[in-house]
Amino acid sequence: MKALLKKYRVLIENIFSLFTIRGIEYVLSFLTFPYLVQTVGVSYFGSLAFAQSIITYFSLFTDYGFNMTAPRDIARHDQKEERGKVFAAVFGAKLFLLALTVLPLFALLVFLGARTSYSPMLFAITYLSVVGNVISPVWFFQGIQQMRYITLVNTVARITTALGIFSLVRSPEDYLWAAFLQSVPAFIAGGVSWWILVRKYPEVCQMPAWIDIKQALKDGWDIFVSTIAINIYTVSNTVILGMMTNNTVVGYFSSAQKIVNAVQQGLAPITQAIYPHISKLFEESQDSALRFIRKIMKLYCGGNLGISLVLLLGADPIMHLLMGKVYGQSVQMLRVLALLPFIISLSQIFGIQTMLPCGMNKEFSRIIISSAILNTLMVFPLIYLLGGTGVCWSMLVTETFVTTTMGWTLHKKNILI
Repeated sequence: MKALLKKYRVLIENIFSLFTIRGIEYVLSFLTFPYLVQTVGVSYFGSLAFAQSIITYFSLFTDYGFNMTAPRDIARHDQKEERGKVFAAVFGAKLFLLALTVLPLFALLVFLGARTSYSPMLFAITYLSVVGNVISPVWFFQGIQQMRYITLVNTVARITTALGIFSLVRSPEDYLWAAFLQSVPAFIAGGVSWWILVRKYPEVCQMPAWIDIKQALKDGWDIFVSTIAINIYTVSNTVILGMMTNNTVVGYFSSAQKIVNAVQQGLAPITQAIYPHISKLFEESQDSALRFIRKIMKLYCGGNLGISLVLLLGADPIMHLLMGKVYGQSVQMLRVLALLPFIISLSQIFGIQTMLPCGMNKEFSRIIISSAILNTLMVFPLIYLLGGTGVCWSMLVTETFVTTTMGWTLHKKNILI
């Protein structure tokens, strides 16, 4: 037992650190989320959700799939000089992509001010989250498997913003403060993380070569395309719902979705921590990596199955307890979405933890693109017929397709997990 603990000491420490972050997020979320939606009201909450969905496209563009490729590449380089070179290339690429978003952001703000009832200021404030995600080097700490630093930084940032929500958001008119306080945690965490980087990992402080930036963009292309496709049937569904219905329906749907996402992320620290570890194992031995994945799969997918059952059977009391009676229309949506934690946990094991470390980037990308097409074909008629519940059914069918197809692809390649 002692030998086993020693062997996986760093991995266990990282899982514990990520669980600590997630636990704090849970506590703060269950304190602030119900307070926020009941204080600003269904309509303003729908506006916030719509703005966050639009700005997410900017985050997707600047992330470029680096949240998947960068930790893997950092984990594969033990030499400080090479590790610093990888960091400089990825961070340089993210800054380059951020610069490319400035003009589209300006065009969006002009359009909103001239053609819609939405406040351009709401979207400008929400854009701060994009800048925060760019400067936050969480992917580096994940790659070197030193997540305790991120634990401390994120704890401070989230507690600070939670206190701000209770202090400054007192009425529906304070929805801009709500947008600001929800957007700045990554910004705060990113600034503090850089202070740690400069002091403890000075090898990252180097100018990237343009050829390295181009190579980083090239290496991340397949994952970037996959990420865009994934969000066509996640983030875009909220946007489509907002265009076809109204802010109130978006508010009901977003409430159910946020509850599912919050509880689903309860076991996410496991996959975040083991991804660099599995990437390194595949470099050494595929058999060892697959044995490790099989062990993790029982814990991770079993836990998410329990979460799904709780949501399915307890949708009514959960929604009324957290959101209040006014959100009763979200109960049926929550029941449809309840199975997603279990289904998505399987697809994460099949796709992120197995296909990507095996170098099956193109196969992974094709499956995700196919699922985005499937969702697009379904979501419009389902919203027309069922409203917000139609989006939920579209998501459930799409995620089931993703999981089934990934499992079949691995089976055909005789990668049995």
